[in-house]
Amino acid sequence: MKRLGKHKLLLVITINIIIAVAYFIDNKDANYSELSSDIQNIIPVAQKFDNPELFTHDLYLDNINNVKYYTPFYVQSLRFIAKFTNYNYVQAINVLGLISHLLFGVLWFFLFFRFINNFWVALFISILVRGVIWLPGLEIWGISDLWTIMPRTVYISLLPLPFLILSKTFYKNVIAAILIGLIFNFHPITGLGGILLFVSFLSLSQIYFKKQEWLTLTKTITILICILIGMLPFILTYFGKTTSEVTYNIMDFNAAFNARIPEYFSQPLLYLKQWFLFKTLFFILPLGLYYIWTLKNYEAHLKAKLLIILTFILVLVPTISVPIEQMVNNSLGLNLRLSFQLIRVQKVAIIPGFFALAFLLNDIIKSNKTIVKAFPYLVGLYFALLTFSQSPWLQKIPFIGDDISNTILPHNLSFFSAITDSELDIDRMSKYIQNNTNSLDLICGSHIYRGAARRSVVFDGKGASMLIEGNPEQFITWHMRQQKISSLNSMQEVVDYLKLFNVDYFVTRNKDVPATLVHTEGPIFLYKL
Repeated sequence: MKRLGKHKLLLVITINIIIAVAYFIDNKDANYSELSSDIQNIIPVAQKFDNPELFTHDLYLDNINNVKYYTPFYVQSLRFIAKFTNYNYVQAINVLGLISHLLFGVLWFFLFFRFINNFWVALFISILVRGVIWLPGLEIWGISDLWTIMPRTVYISLLPLPFLILSKTFYKNVIAAILIGLIFNFHPITGLGGILLFVSFLSLSQIYFKKQEWLTLTKTITILICILIGMLPFILTYFGKTTSEVTYNIMDFNAAFNARIPEYFSQPLLYLKQWFLFKTLFFILPLGLYYIWTLKNYEAHLKAKLLIILTFILVLVPTISVPIEQMVNNSLGLNLRLSFQLIRVQKVAIIPGFFALAFLLNDIIKSNKTIVKAFPYLVGLYFALLTFSQSPWLQKIPFIGDDISNTILPHNLSFFSAITDSELDIDRMSKYIQNNTNSLDLICGSHIYRGAARRSVVFDGKGASMLIEGNPEQFITWHMRQQKISSLNSMQEVVDYLKLFNVDYFVTRNKDVPATLVHTEGPIFLYKL
């Protein structure tokens, strides 16, 4: 690999510092509603660890054991950062975003540069890989505004590290194996995809290129054990806090599960169909084009085959986890509840497509001296277009106006951006509830009020998903209560039912609630029951 000159290294670091700091500044006054619903579920977990007296009557946080299984590294990292933001968790996410943006850009650049060995191609792809991509199962890839700074994003930011350490030296591969296991703890779902990619890459590299001689049985077992050692914090936490033993009516659980989780998570073919959309051509097409391009170049063609096989493995293995789990459950009378998460591992399958695009660009550039000279300017032109990608005039231009490009830069680095951040009615209502109600009061309303107002919330569907693995019995109870509420014919019956659970406040957009109206924010009403 060529050495990276100081000026080029400085350019990479400068670009990523500018993006990271710009996002941080842009979100200095961010509101809770700007976070994703996943983060809005995680923050109350951190708040519960900070103060066990909170959420005494909450849907899933009434008992901390319900959520102790959940991404321990991310939650505890967030808590540590919150110590420096006066426990303002929105700003703790902002600080984590600053760190993640910097790591994401720099580490992915070095990974592409290691395998591509072309500065401008590596820089271009490392910027492109930042863009938000919507994948099957409502999964996303990329890093952008605060709503993307989820556990999976932190994991993806760190994913290049083990691959950068890999070498012909066995002890370095051992370190890489421990590291790929260790970062798994930030987001075990995506982490399993990273481990599958890591193991498959090592195995296929040995088969195709025979450049490493470590793949003896003893050394292979050592690598797998090292990965397992890195994974131990989550494994011990998860299996110590969850059980697959069925102590409840499995039909009731399945009814609740199907009501909360889309059916394609338990129907692999339905999930796979989501890959066959026009937007996925961006990842499939480079694999095919690079395969065809390298037909007359034996070693390059081996790389093309490897990338295609990696993609196939990363899609197939998570897919078959569903029928395997169903078979085990039926045979042993258990209720393993992992495959609906494992199937989401497929998102890692887009990584080989990025490398295929990088290899293809590199080969095309090398084949023509004119392109060699022009490509740095084309990369510069793409960067320039990014600063206008959020403007109304470029929104309809394919690729530039799509999320993969227009989510790379924050609003404050984008000219004529029509997107503005503002405090929403739900943010103002959250502040009112926090300042004017008792910390032990119970709210019926959106899951947002749990973390934003630091109040116990019941009946919300988003919070219920935390119980699927943590407390199946309580998850079933949630579903039965939802069914009961749905069957009620009048608002008076709803209020009477809520009172059975000692609900103190009802937050709704309904104007005809037979209770005392306490406060209004736009179309949102707060009633005292």
